[in-house]
Amino acid sequence: MVRLQEKNESDAVDALKRAALKLFAERGVDGVTVREIAAAAGQKNHGAVGYHFGSKAELIRVLIVDGASLIDARRNAALDALLAMDRPAELEEIIRILVYPSINLAPPGAEECYNRFVVLFAMAHRDLFMRALEDRWNTGYQRCIEWLRGWMAHIPERDQTERIVFIEAYLGGVLSARETRLADSSRTHTTWSSERVLEHFVQTIAAIVRAPAMA
Repeated sequence: MVRLQEKNESDAVDALKRAALKLFAERGVDGVTVREIAAAAGQKNHGAVGYHFGSKAELIRVLIVDGASLIDARRNAALDALLAMDRPAELEEIIRILVYPSINLAPPGAEECYNRFVVLFAMAHRDLFMRALEDRWNTGYQRCIEWLRGWMAHIPERDQTERIVFIEAYLGGVLSARETRLADSSRTHTTWSSERVLEHFVQTIAAIVRAPAMA
């Protein structure tokens, strides 16, 4: 009986997280109520979010950490494997480690929502987003950025920082757009479903890094 109750609670938590992630990705956190999340998760108790998470803010924090910790683990593992090779890393290899760990985050058959969610949230609540990361769940990203700075030694540090800001916005924006298009079942989005487009994306980020200094 205890195990059944624990399973039911775990299922309810998972359902609430999936429902919230989708709603937040579509409308932003400020446009969604806890009652709507509970209803979308099939929970009859409108206070389900408060019961399982304590508050909407805590649910948001959990969702951020769930995705960020997975991405961070993937990035760090890929970086460690790359650096263990007895050769210098190539720029495109580092950029792929920025891009590919951020896709295919959802369980099989579930809609990918995480990039849309965090892009919208970080735009409206940057401080809360960074606080949720706790300087802990973006270590792989920071390692990649340090590598990119090494490839931008031909330009002033100020310009390096600006390009990193551009790349961060570009990375989130394109991955968010990709999720949006792939979630649209009204028609086929051949461009966004192609593996080639992701590699093209990598090449365009590399072009930003390699671009000459401003005159």
